[in-house]
Amino acid sequence: MKHSILFLAAIALLFVSCKKDNDKPTTDSAAVTFYTQGDWQWDNPKDLSADGTSMTDVWVLDYVGSTIVQTIHQNDNTATDFGQPTVNLSYGTHTLYFVASRGTSPTLNTTDQTIVWTKPSDTFHKTLTLTVNSSTASSQAVALDRSVAKLKLTINDAIAEGTTAFVVTPATWYYGIDYTTGNPTNAATNQAITVNCPSSNIGQSGKWITVFSLSPSTQWNTNVTLAATDGTNTISSVTLSNVPLQRNYSTEYSGNLFTTGSGTTLSLNDTWTGTLTGTW
Repeated sequence: MKHSILFLAAIALLFVSCKKDNDKPTTDSAAVTFYTQGDWQWDNPKDLSADGTSMTDVWVLDYVGSTIVQTIHQNDNTATDFGQPTVNLSYGTHTLYFVASRGTSPTLNTTDQTIVWTKPSDTFHKTLTLTVNSSTASSQAVALDRSVAKLKLTINDAIAEGTTAFVVTPATWYYGIDYTTGNPTNAATNQAITVNCPSSNIGQSGKWITVFSLSPSTQWNTNVTLAATDGTNTISSVTLSNVPLQRNYSTEYSGNLFTTGSGTTLSLNDTWTGTLTGTW
């Protein structure tokens, strides 16, 4: 009887030992915090800004192979972790697409793999391939690259009485980005972009208007019409032909809108990657 009790006790201990081994938690994922950076301040998460203006949205799109497994969207630029998303990643190889922007009313479409804005603004993009395992660093710095071209139009003469807005109408303009490549999508033809004119600007000269288009890395050209309106009628307008645009370049034109201006010239300098300048 004594031997039987000892045998049963041994079996019980073996069962408990096996159960404990089977119950050990297995770690098959890692939490990684990505510190996004680029042409902006990122030491203070609440000041994720480019050219002095804060980003409003940050996306991380996580793919394993061709399958999207999760999407992170930060749209509160007052949050302490804004621009520093923490993503739980399963072990294996991930392709991560990062986009940061301050464009208006973005729409994400994971079927088309695009983000489209009603009014584009400064936007940055990066693709990162990361193999995740037990030795993966818990923090990663990711430098995003600018994906837009900037068009700055400076009005040399005094803004006329009654002007309430300026309307910029490019022959071609890109409103979306393919977040897998950083290339522009959703081209629009002759779509007006309205920029309000504060009453304090009436009578002032040297005021400028800035608009952004998603852009390819190679130079492209488009015609652009700039008009001043009173909300109903056009007060004055000018058309610029073959305006050159390029990703990470600032194209800067200046001239008179309300009085007779000069002819158009074009030159290049090094603001941003470079600045394309001209007069009308």
